[in-house]
Amino acid sequence: MLFNTSIKVLSSLIILTCFSINNKRFESRSESLFQKRTDTIPDSVSQKEMADFLKEERKYWDSTCTSETAKAEADIKKNKLVFFHYFGMVDHYNSNAEMDSLLKKYNIEIDSALTYCTVPEHLQNCYGQVMDREIKKRFGDKFTDSLRRVAEIQFVKKNPNRIYRFEECDFTSRYPGDKDYNDFSKTGKRDFWRDVKYPSDFEFRKDKDLYSYMSADFILYKTGKISDVKINISFKNKKNYKYSSYFINKLRKFVQDTKWVPAKSMGIPVNSEMGMTIHFK
Repeated sequence: MLFNTSIKVLSSLIILTCFSINNKRFESRSESLFQKRTDTIPDSVSQKEMADFLKEERKYWDSTCTSETAKAEADIKKNKLVFFHYFGMVDHYNSNAEMDSLLKKYNIEIDSALTYCTVPEHLQNCYGQVMDREIKKRFGDKFTDSLRRVAEIQFVKKNPNRIYRFEECDFTSRYPGDKDYNDFSKTGKRDFWRDVKYPSDFEFRKDKDLYSYMSADFILYKTGKISDVKINISFKNKKNYKYSSYFINKLRKFVQDTKWVPAKSMGIPVNSEMGMTIHFK
């Protein structure tokens, strides 16, 4: 039926849109599930047709999980262990190569798999789930976490000149005097406005939902120095743009004069991207 083919195409597109990463486990999936055809999807489908499709889809994943579980159990009996890197998860690591080297010392093989946003978690990557439980059973619940920490530290030390993205760094304060990074959104803005005054004819916002702002992005080095300061400004009230240079210069000076605390990754000082945003009244 056109419906069945079209819905399978829709499912495929959703999954592929979520995570379009090639690996051998992904490529081995049933061609009937991951169609590459671009048939026209109907404008509307009945509830019964959708229910039938979901039932068929669930049967596929139930069958796949059962098969993968049996294979994993058979491999374990042969003393084969496999650790999986999962792509599509929130967590992302730079240290996969280092992690692989550490795992090989324990005769643990490496593989990769996708996680799908449209599939129940307990039904996907069942082979990997069984392997993960067996690894924990043999080496302890914190085994892979402890190895990952060692791998991350190794990566940082191997890449001393790398500039880290903000989210790759430890969630610690980079603004002087703050005990926690959450304080920065308050103390940084407070200190900026302490020495910056609004022009007498500056037009403040009348709509509480329309914020004007300016932002500064720069590179913060592990030495404490900064470079590549870029500042953007946006006023909802166009008349305030005549003060762009005034505010931009004030923010640039504030950024350059601040004694920033270098970012850290795994507790080690690193070069990083940094930014701050100032809202206008």
